[in-house]
Amino acid sequence: MSESALRFEGVTRRFGRRVAVDRMDLDVPPGTVLGLVGRNGSGKTTSLRLAHGILYPDAGHVRVLGMDPVEQGLELRQRVSLLSEESSLYPWMTVREIVGFAGALHERWDAKLAETMVERLTLDPRQKIKSLSRGTRAKVALVLAVASRPDLLLLDDPTAGLDPLVRREVLQGVLEAVSDEGGAVVYASHLVHDLERVADRVAFLDEGVLRYDGSLERLKADVRRARAVFEDDAPAGLHVPGAIDLTTDGRVLTVVAQGVNGELAATLRGLGAREVDVEPLSLEEILVAMLRRAGVEEAGHV
Repeated sequence: MSESALRFEGVTRRFGRRVAVDRMDLDVPPGTVLGLVGRNGSGKTTSLRLAHGILYPDAGHVRVLGMDPVEQGLELRQRVSLLSEESSLYPWMTVREIVGFAGALHERWDAKLAETMVERLTLDPRQKIKSLSRGTRAKVALVLAVASRPDLLLLDDPTAGLDPLVRREVLQGVLEAVSDEGGAVVYASHLVHDLERVADRVAFLDEGVLRYDGSLERLKADVRRARAVFEDDAPAGLHVPGAIDLTTDGRVLTVVAQGVNGELAATLRGLGAREVDVEPLSLEEILVAMLRRAGVEEAGHV
């Protein structure tokens, strides 16, 4: 598979007067696990539904595995799976029956993989779907999504509300069964800790706008938080190259900024800081800083 797994080119989608996705450009290569993060209402679910052909763009172009979801929806769904928190399962079927039913619908169905996943996720083939807990239904939905051997797996918060052990099992199953085969995964979630564990790329969405798209490892290596102590009150209006978020409290200036090792500390000392303490950040802390900056920028345009 040489073409992009997923490509958005200037994609916009509106619901009435509300813009859910705003002129988005995104390219997901094969073999990528992309974490799509943002607060509720940021456009994550809309983006995945556009990719699956459930929704159509008002402007721009969506290409999935080189196909147009609008024109080639049936062909596309043989190669793309969408797994969401709301994945529907027929309640009157047993686990065995629903796995067999799904297998009959998919040309690329891997019965051996389905059997292996049922066993690994400790699913009882004889149990009816209606008798399963929420976490166990999520495991069944995972089997159905992954055993079809998709070239692209779209995950829309499928583990929200589940206990940590079940979430770990679901995510590990996804990575082993999809990404190891060369397929791509786009995992949209507000559970940033889960994404940080499995993604190799991350995209930040805020109010439909793509604020960042790049390597997770590089982002965490480049972004640091520094606390700088000045002799007197921290000067207002400082320009710190690469700054994402900046606050002052008396003599202390706290800044989250992007830059190479040592660069941030040297900049702050050059601005007169007496003491500088620099520390790495988690993905969640970086996300909060970026969203805070986006809020300031939007307020500045009012």
